[in-house]
Amino acid sequence: MPELPEVETVRRDLARIVVGKQVVAIRGSAAKRLRRIRGLRFDGLRRRGKYLLGLLGELELIIHLGMSGRLLAAPEVPITPHVRLVIELDDGALLIFVDRRRFGRVSVVRRGDYRSSPTLMNMGPEPLSSHFNRRAFERYLAGAKAPIKAVLLSQRAVAGIGNIYADEVLHRAGIHPARRQTNSDEAGRLYRAIRAVLAAAVRHRGTSFSLHRDGLLPPGAFGRYLRVFQRAGAPCHSCGGPIAKVRLAGRSTYFCPTCQAPSDG
Repeated sequence: MPELPEVETVRRDLARIVVGKQVVAIRGSAAKRLRRIRGLRFDGLRRRGKYLLGLLGELELIIHLGMSGRLLAAPEVPITPHVRLVIELDDGALLIFVDRRRFGRVSVVRRGDYRSSPTLMNMGPEPLSSHFNRRAFERYLAGAKAPIKAVLLSQRAVAGIGNIYADEVLHRAGIHPARRQTNSDEAGRLYRAIRAVLAAAVRHRGTSFSLHRDGLLPPGAFGRYLRVFQRAGAPCHSCGGPIAKVRLAGRSTYFCPTCQAPSDG
C-alpha cells in the first residue's frame, strides 16, 4: 500500500499539472459520486497521511489509493480494465485513477468535513511537520496498550505510516514490533527514526514494488535502503544476524531478533 512517502511523491508530481486547472468532464465507475466538482477549479493538492486531498472551491476531493491504486496524469487513458476514474481538465490533461484490486476510495466532501472518514478525521500529526511533538508522542505511547507496531499503523499517534515504514523505523530505533511499553529513551529514538526514515524516503520518491509507481510513473528508489522489510532470512545490516518474519497486527512483520530484542520496556 502506498504510504506517506509514495503519496507525497504523487502529490508533488501532480500538483504541477492540476493546480489552477478546471474540471470539464468526469467519467468512469466512480464518476457519479463526483459530479459536484465538474466546472470547479483545483485550488490546491494536499496530502494528509496517506490521503490525497484536492481543493476545489468549497469542496474537497478525497482519494485514498488503497492497496494497488495509482493516480497519474496522462494525455490519454491507458488500455487497462482497471481504470475507475478519469477527470478531464480544461487544458486537455487527464487525471486518471487506476485501481486493480479496487480497495481505493474516492469521495467529495465540503472542505474540511471528514465525518464520513473516521481515519482522516482522527488522524495524528504529520511526522515531518512542526506539529509532531516528541513529548506529546511520548505521552501517547505511554498510554497505549497495543503492540507498538499496531500503534504506528493506527494513524492516531502519527500520520502516514504503513507496513513498510513501521518495520523500518522500529528497526532503526531498536524496538521489537510486539513491545507494549516504551521508556522515554526508546520513545525518543523512535521519534527521531520516524522523521529520519520518512524524510529520506520522500527524497528518494518512496519505495516502489510491482503495484506502485509514483505520479509520473518512474519507480521510487528507497527500496535499496530498506533494512528489514521483505528481507526475511537475509543478514541484518547492523549485526549480520538473519531477519525474521512474523504475523503481527494482521500484517507480515520483519525485524532483527538481535537488534530488536523483545525485552520488557
